[in-house]
Formats: sequence, C-alpha cells, structure tokens
Amino acid sequence: MKRFLYSVLVVLLCASCDSLLDLEPKNGVTFEHYFTTEQDLEAVVIQMHGNLRTALTGVTQQEFMGLRVDVVKQGSYINKIRGLNTDYLLNVTNQQQWKTYYNTLAIVDLFFDNYKKAKDVAPERVRFYCGQGEFVKAMCYFYLVRMWGDAVITKGSNYIDKYAKSPASVVLDTAIHAALRAYDMLPKFSGLKNSNNKALTSKQYGCKGSAAALLAHLYAWKAHVVGGQEDLKEAEKWASKLIEEKYRDEVGVYTLAENPEEVCAEVMHRKSAESVFELEINYQDASTYSVFLPAYSMIGAPIVKTEEKMDIKDKDFGITIAGVNSLFPAGDARREAYFYHLDDPEWQEAGLAYLYKWRYARYGASVAGEVWLKGMDVNRVIFRLADMYLLRAECRVKMNDPAGAKADLNVIRDRAEAKLWPAEGDSGDLQYDIFKEREKELLYEGHRYYDVVRNGYWKTELQGGFNDLSVEDVKDGALYLPVPQTAFSQNDLMIQNTFWASKMK
Repeated sequence: MKRFLYSVLVVLLCASCDSLLDLEPKNGVTFEHYFTTEQDLEAVVIQMHGNLRTALTGVTQQEFMGLRVDVVKQGSYINKIRGLNTDYLLNVTNQQQWKTYYNTLAIVDLFFDNYKKAKDVAPERVRFYCGQGEFVKAMCYFYLVRMWGDAVITKGSNYIDKYAKSPASVVLDTAIHAALRAYDMLPKFSGLKNSNNKALTSKQYGCKGSAAALLAHLYAWKAHVVGGQEDLKEAEKWASKLIEEKYRDEVGVYTLAENPEEVCAEVMHRKSAESVFELEINYQDASTYSVFLPAYSMIGAPIVKTEEKMDIKDKDFGITIAGVNSLFPAGDARREAYFYHLDDPEWQEAGLAYLYKWRYARYGASVAGEVWLKGMDVNRVIFRLADMYLLRAECRVKMNDPAGAKADLNVIRDRAEAKLWPAEGDSGDLQYDIFKEREKELLYEGHRYYDVVRNGYWKTELQGGFNDLSVEDVKDGALYLPVPQTAFSQNDLMIQNTFWASKMK
C-alpha cells in the first residue's frame, strides 16, 4: 500500500465556534515550523477529525447490502452490490476504497511522531490531544476490520516500506488498545474544551462516552470474529457504562428520547441527549457532504419541497407500505414517526412509503428564485443510546442471559409503545427478535449489514449471491469486501482474501 507523506499540513477555514474547523487559517506550514505550540497540536487534531468525517460519511457498499428495502430501481448498480455480484465488486472502477481511512491514519501517525516537540503545553492538554488521536485511530481500524477483515496496521509517518495485512483479530486488538487509551485520556463530553478553554459541543470529538460506545461495538465484533465469551462480557460491560446510572459520574449522562417522534425530530437532527457519537455536518459542508445517509436516495416529498409525491417512483430504492406494515406491528409508534401519513389515501397512490425519519433539508436559491436541494441539514448519528441497549441485549442472549436480554429489548419496545417481548408476531427466538428490533429501531442508520454478519443471518436476511454462500465461503472472506486494486500498487506483500482471489479471472 502506498503511503502518503505530508510536507504541508493544513489550510484551515474559519467556521462557527462549535465547528471542527474552528481555527485561524495557517498557510504554508511545514514540519520545520510546526508542532511547537498547543495551537499546532489542536490544528492537527482538527485535521484528523476532518479526515475522519470524510471517511465515515461515505455510504459503504456493505450499508447498501444491508438496507431493508423492497424495491430497487431496475438496472441500478445497487442491485449488483446488494446481490453480491462478484464481477461487479471486483471491477477496479467499482471497488470500495480504503484510502480515506489510511489518509486519516497518516495524520494520526504524524501527530504521534511529533507531538512531543510542542513546548509549554499543560500535561492535561497533551493527554486530551493524544486521546483524540487514539479515538480517531480506533474508529478507523473499527471500520477497516468490519469492511475488509484483515487489514494493514500502519507503522508511523516515517515508514515508507511495503506493508502486509494483519489478521482481523490483530486489527481488532489494535483498535481496542487505542480505544482503551482514548477512554483513559479523554474527559466526559461535558468536559471537552478547546485551547481557549471554551466548551466543545460537537459530538464528533472523542470523549469517554463515545470511546465506551466504540469499545462495546469492538468487543461485540471481536466476539463474532474470535468466538470468545470474554469478549461478549466486555461488550456488555462497555454498553452498561452508557446505560446504567451508576456510571454517569465516570462516563457522562446519556438519556433516551421520550418517544420515536423525538428520535426523528431531535436525535436524527443533531446533538441530542441520546446521541453518543455523530459526524458533524454544518452549513459550510452542505454542498460537500450532500449524500452521507444510507437512505438519502429514499428521502423525497414531503421533506424535499422541490419534489412531487409521485417522484418517489424514480428513487434508487424504496420500501412498500406493505413492507412497513410487516416490519412494524400495529401500535408501534415508529411506524408513524419514521414514515409519513402511511394510512392517508392521498399518500398511498405510489404504493411506497415516504421516509420521514430525517426531516431537515437545506436548499440553494438563484437570484431568479430557482430553488434546489443542497443536502440534508442533519448530522450523521453513528452511535446512540438505543443502539447500546440493543447491542447489550444481543450480547446477553449470546451469554445465556435471556432475562437481561429481554429487559433491554423491552426498554426500547416500551419507548416505541410496542408490545413487550414475547408478543404476537415475534419468532420466539430471542436472538433473532433482538436482531429484528435493531432492524426496526435503527432503520437506515447503517447498522443492519453488520448486525446480519455478527448474528450469522446472511443466508436469510441478505439476497442474491449471499443466499448461495457456504460456511467455507464465509470463512474465506465472502462477507468482507475485496481488497482494492490500488493497495497492490508497488507492494508485492499485499494479498487478496481467499474468497475474492478465487473469483478473479
């Protein structure tokens, strides 16, 4: 894999006081003049988070694979992705790239190789900046290991030799080690401050809460990869730190929204009390980050005021009214909150449901008065408290604690005014019903594919080529993406995983 050497660090734009880009511009700064002040460390951390946002706002092919939809536009490339079309996914022009994650890790390496040069920086501020670096590092490896399994672990900004991949278990341990260090170094969200001692309110910055959520997911994924009960216990422990009141002094306060309506109106907007970690998308980013939600293509009328009701038929994908009704039992308040006027004949003509989970759009306008959609005026929520309840429920049922799993599942059902488990329509398999609850609660938030993989439901919950995969295919890496061809450039140590190598012509 090719390494990127940064001789010039950052050109930063001024933005709002809460923004990740809130710093005076610095032009033409080189290594010789950098890493001398706290503001220099702060600038590199801001660049880390800017790169992380670029990496994590891209909707991944696996997120498309896992979308719970009934209709996909005829001939759409998304059909090929969702059906595990190996020829399409191996084509160089179609491959998912890991470059953005390694670009971010390059900045992290640069920081850790140079931060000690800074003079007269208070030790607690050094810990804060190092904690941000560890958090960003852990997030990158978390995404890499879920998407590609075996992946490269970088060796610092001065390393210019070839790289081989490390096993997924080692990548996970690297991410866990970084996340644990982040948890130790970082304050609670309420204690985040910049170099001017001003509160940071963006929920993209690492803090104890976001590190705990990341650790819960890392250990849950490691339990899937390695098969260890101890990892399930760790995942349960870290999820509990966000759920249980006794940990609030340590981790911070996160609370569930009152109801699904509040989830849509506030949690899916930005900076709610339920949100633990989210990507900051601000006014200046509206044109750059227009498509960053897995369900973006489903959002139309009435949210998008420039579209008519029947335009929904031209979307890349959609869910039928019947599909929504099969997903959400009668009385489940998420049915009416997540979708617009399902029972109104005026909104039934297309046969498709109108997504209403994300409600804030931003528009551009010409001098002549022409208006167009610029993008959604929301942050992308990555981790929220409801996710932690249901992840803990999943871990508990796998640990043979059905009572604890049922209790967590029912907290989320009770919030949604849905019937408590077990209820009519449930399968009776508690693990599967928890999976289905995550599908409902976290609908279109990007979790479903990874939930499918963790629980081993690829044959029944995915489509096309996934239905034909054998256990051996999965062991050989079929549920991961192929390593992109760019990673092989001038690097004879790089190898493709076994499944995808067998499909290459």
